[in-house]
Amino acid sequence: MNYQKYTYWATKAEVNTLIKALEEKNIKTANAQKAVCLPLSKHVEVGYVAPDAWQRYDLCRRQLSWYGASEHAGKYLVISARHLGEYGLTPNTIITQSAFRPKTLPKPRRLDRSSLDHKPRYHQRKPAAWEAVDDEPNEAQDRWLKIMGIMGTTYKDLFTVHCLNHANFIEPEYFITENDAIVPYSIAKTNYICSACLEFFNIIGAEFSRKYVVPCPGAVLFAGMAVNRYYEVVTCH
Repeated sequence: MNYQKYTYWATKAEVNTLIKALEEKNIKTANAQKAVCLPLSKHVEVGYVAPDAWQRYDLCRRQLSWYGASEHAGKYLVISARHLGEYGLTPNTIITQSAFRPKTLPKPRRLDRSSLDHKPRYHQRKPAAWEAVDDEPNEAQDRWLKIMGIMGTTYKDLFTVHCLNHANFIEPEYFITENDAIVPYSIAKTNYICSACLEFFNIIGAEFSRKYVVPCPGAVLFAGMAVNRYYEVVTCH
């Protein structure tokens, strides 16, 4: 359980300076050309995500529209297994694997669309493209359910869980309290989670000093993160 990653938001100039400095030390940097979660892999020492990458990969384009609507839009994301303070960068989050297990998760009957009616801040922040699930082919949706091994539900019902999970990191209903601070956590297992990178990278949930996040299937597939395990995400103010 020694997984640890630092994430940084930086300008293009800062990233170029970092790449050059690391090259002088024979440290390679990986440019995430596909999924933005690739640098979360323990096999990538230092990686970065350019602004155009968030809309480059078809599988995640709708989900990652949150980046374009965030305060980080236009910035580069650097993900590193080492602290990069000596290169003038200050970490945004520190991600470590955790032994956390929630005592309370929502009952299936609570996972309905009406639950979102009481989440005004979620509705204010969500980008329009996020909810454009009707634009996705039914065949693709059915294939996704099959790949995830999800039976007895529709893609729209699954999407509701995706929405409620992100909303829980904006207006928490499921959380623990540590040192009088609210610590929200993911409300479902990996195959019901979507775009966990938004919480890992503080695009969602930055106002909380700590949160516990379950990786989505993409983070498991592309970055080798552990299925159904919670990762602690500490915000570095």
